[in-house]
Amino acid sequence: MTCSLYRLANADIDKLIEDPRELDRMLGFDQGPPVREVRPKGILGFLLRLTPITISEVDPDAAESSYEVDPEKTIDVEKAWHGLHFLLTGTSEEGTPPASYLLNGGEDVDDEGLTRAIRPEHVKHFAEFLDELNPEILAKRFDPGRMMELEIYPEIWDRDPSEDDTLQWLLRYFVDLKVFVKRVAKAGDGLVIHTST
Repeated sequence: MTCSLYRLANADIDKLIEDPRELDRMLGFDQGPPVREVRPKGILGFLLRLTPITISEVDPDAAESSYEVDPEKTIDVEKAWHGLHFLLTGTSEEGTPPASYLLNGGEDVDDEGLTRAIRPEHVKHFAEFLDELNPEILAKRFDPGRMMELEIYPEIWDRDPSEDDTLQWLLRYFVDLKVFVKRVAKAGDGLVIHTST
């Protein structure tokens, strides 16, 4: 299960709340790789021109660039979301906004609870909250035993730090999250937080 945050203007959040079917379009989920029409030569090409059938293929020249993530519009915190929630709230699922925004708070966009919208004024509070924290403060909150007991996903916290430093992994995501949320708040935009399996 992974978590991503998307920057959206408040007016777009209004549209999304009004019509959740817009989610795929607004977050770019409906943008597959670019395709191009293939026109076979010879008798097959002649026969295909007589029918309504077209043949398409993924454009190899554009396929790689089509999936680039715009760091101004989105950040993927991948599987670190639950560990970050623990560091921000000290809980598995609880917490009060804005500390709990990665896991709860905001307005539900879908019926499954996988997507929530955070309005610009709340993003500002989230940015202010994150700005008061730093990696040193969060490192003191890191409690592998408690995190394993609470089943904080992905349940890797008791690994030997010399082999897999899960604390540093979380802190790298925290720093990126802090920068992203601050940028979104400064622009006066909102966030859509989307969890996917």
